[in-house]
Amino acid sequence: MRDSMALRNKAGEHVATIGFNEAHGLWQIVVVNREEMDFFCPSKEIAFAAWHAEFDPETGFPKSMSTGPHAA
Repeated sequence: MRDSMALRNKAGEHVATIGFNEAHGLWQIVVVNREEMDFFCPSKEIAFAAWHAEFDPETGFPKSMSTGPHAA
């Protein structure tokens, strides 16, 4: 993965990475603690918009899977 950026929660823990997956030709969101949770997007902008809209910034999990005050 190139042009990757580590996404960290308020505690400074690495929860996800966004980067360009050359094998697929797409931008990818990889949740650190869940190998089976890889999400692909057609552009960097869409990947970051999806991160902000669809993922819990504290856990890295999709909001639909999160529990607690940040759950959708």
